[in-house]
Amino acid sequence: MTFVHGYEFDAMSRRPLYGDVTQRLVDICEAPEGGVVADVGCGSGLATELLLERSAHVGSIIGIDPSEHELTIARARLTDPKVRFVQGRAQDVESLTGPVDVAVLSNVMHQIPADERGAVLAGCHRLLAPGGRCALNTLFYEGAVLPGTRPFYTHWLRATRAVLRDRGTDLVLVRERPVAMQTLTPRQHEDLFADAGFSQTKSEEAEYTWTLADWEALCAYSVFIEGATGISDLALGSDALIRGLRTTFEELELSGVPRRWLFTWGVK
Repeated sequence: MTFVHGYEFDAMSRRPLYGDVTQRLVDICEAPEGGVVADVGCGSGLATELLLERSAHVGSIIGIDPSEHELTIARARLTDPKVRFVQGRAQDVESLTGPVDVAVLSNVMHQIPADERGAVLAGCHRLLAPGGRCALNTLFYEGAVLPGTRPFYTHWLRATRAVLRDRGTDLVLVRERPVAMQTLTPRQHEDLFADAGFSQTKSEEAEYTWTLADWEALCAYSVFIEGATGISDLALGSDALIRGLRTTFEELELSGVPRRWLFTWGVK
């Protein structure tokens, strides 16, 4: 995974929308009284903080992430004695801590190469105590975009391209899809869980309406900027996307645009 200072998922994670998504993850994978929850791929700890707020009954939460930069932010943000952070890759999660009751991957699976996602879930399976639950959510999957919203994306892309051309550059055609664009269907996510040894696997697609502020927050995320524009200048890409977005909302007279989020889970 690539972490770019100043272009983390933080801005998106602070949106009320993300709180709603995290709440659904908590509801799906409710931990027992006094149980242990592992936040796999915790990043800067915003999802961990939400998990703590919305699961006050748990005994402890362990945040796991490979980036020391992200974990430094997380440790400064969360000093509650019920929370501790461990550095390591999601693929090696079972070697980083003892058995847990719940493992969650909050909008992290898309950052893992498609051919390594099965190994991550297998590690989570080994990490869990018998009867434990694992759940993930992601907004990058096959089915996230509702067919009726495609004109919005087309208009946004054109408006963004116009901004970039005014700056003397253009969108870059990406021949090899970035990690975040290696999308899977809900069924393929369920198959990954089943192949990792989970039973009672299930997926749910939930629709959320994204406001202009929600989309602008996403435009501050390096993975999205690179995937949408193909350019390496993140400041330029982010600015062009936001300007194009505002033009699109104004010209199409939009107040919000729906998009789906995927939740998949299983039981050990």
